[in-house]
Order: sequence, then structure tokens, then C-alpha cells
Amino acid sequence: MYEATVSVEKVNGHLLDYVKEQLTPCMGEVDGIVSELDERDRNYFSLACADTYRFQVQRKLSDAVSQALTLGYKNIFVRKLLKIDKNNFYQNVLVNTICIFDNEYDKQIVSRVVDVDKTLCLDGYYNFRLGAIKKKWQEITKLVSDNFYVLSDNTLIVEFLQYLLESTPSKCKQLSISVDGDRFVLYGSGDKVIEPTLSMAKISSCEEEIMLNILWLKPRSVKVYHSRSLGKDFCDMLDALFQAEYIEVQ
Repeated sequence: MYEATVSVEKVNGHLLDYVKEQLTPCMGEVDGIVSELDERDRNYFSLACADTYRFQVQRKLSDAVSQALTLGYKNIFVRKLLKIDKNNFYQNVLVNTICIFDNEYDKQIVSRVVDVDKTLCLDGYYNFRLGAIKKKWQEITKLVSDNFYVLSDNTLIVEFLQYLLESTPSKCKQLSISVDGDRFVLYGSGDKVIEPTLSMAKISSCEEEIMLNILWLKPRSVKVYHSRSLGKDFCDMLDALFQAEYIEVQ
């Protein structure tokens, strides 16, 4: 029997929620069992499965934990250093975008440190095992903090995002987005559904998550189908960066 437990301080419980969401379907497929425990200061998620499925589950667990560490904690780290206003759309999109770029490289490094044969304490890894990665994050953050006036000027934030876009290839030619309330669905060519990339920010609006995905995919054109009004900041940023069309639906 393979067993594993993942825990985190309660204040960052959203990171454990991500791990749980990634592992729960997998555990159902292998007839495994899961359990949760909430204590005053910590949250726990435990799983168990037959040894037959050990390596399958371990791969999924390693990937989820590495993502929580490299994207979730990176978001926390960058926001703290830059003193981001959580209610500022432009600043939130900037931080989320900075965090997602180079994430695959970060995951490769961190996955070598994660040991899925032992109890996985997310904040323990972050505090004591990610020193080299944190130095890299600090260097990236310094690029913005050295020019701190960028954060107070929406036009300069857009210019910085354009700079980031120039360094990444387009991942789809055309992108359509269906927005319904606080939910959205991404469609590529041939109406193929695209799995969204998550910012893993502790608090993130629907429009902030949509903008992150548009920036990540870098389409040549964007169509937004919406059944509700869209935020002005969202529309202004999208129009500044991409060729966009807005289609209201009933």
C-alpha cells in the first residue's frame, strides 16, 4: 500500500486545494482513498492506493506539489517583494504573468527536490529547500522593483507585458473565450477546448485569469463572447495588446 500526506499552513490553504483537485480524480481511477484534516493552523490531505498504482500516483503527486511550490509560492513571493495592491487589475495581471513565464523550467528543478516517499510539507519545502529558485525569482522581481514607477503607471505595465510577449511564441492562431458569470471556457481553432492555465494566486478575478491565459497563448486574434459586462481595465488592456472582438450573447 502506498500512502502519502501533504500539508500546508492554513493561511495558504488554496495551494493544498490545488493539490487535492489534481489528485482526487486520479485516486478515483485507481480505487484509492483520500481524506482531509483541518487543524487550527494547518490543513492536511492524505491518500492511499494499492502498490500496483504507486508510480502512477507518485508522478501525479510530484507534478501537483511541484506546481504548487513553483507557481503558487512564486506568486506569494513576488507579491510580497513588490507590495502589490490586490485590488489593482494591471498589477495583478503583471505578477501572474511574470510567475507563469519560466514555470516549466522551475518545475523541472523543484521536482528533483520533492520526495513523494515522505510527508510533504509545502511550506517546509518553500522555507528550507527552494533557496536557489528563490534567488532566481528575486532577480526577476528586481527587474520590476528597480523600475518601481512601472507599477504605478498602467501604460508602462502594458509596455512591460509587450516586452514579455516578444520573448514567447504564439501557441494558437485564433482564440475564442466564452464568459459566463465568474466562469470562462477557452476555444482554439476548430472550437477545440483549451485547458486553462491557472495563476494560483490566492485571490484572482475571472478577468485576471482570462487575461493571463490570453497572454500565455499569445493568439493573433481574440473573440470574447460574454453574457455580462466586462471590466473596463480588462477591455483596455486586451485592446492595447491584441486584436480583439467582443460579442454579447443572451
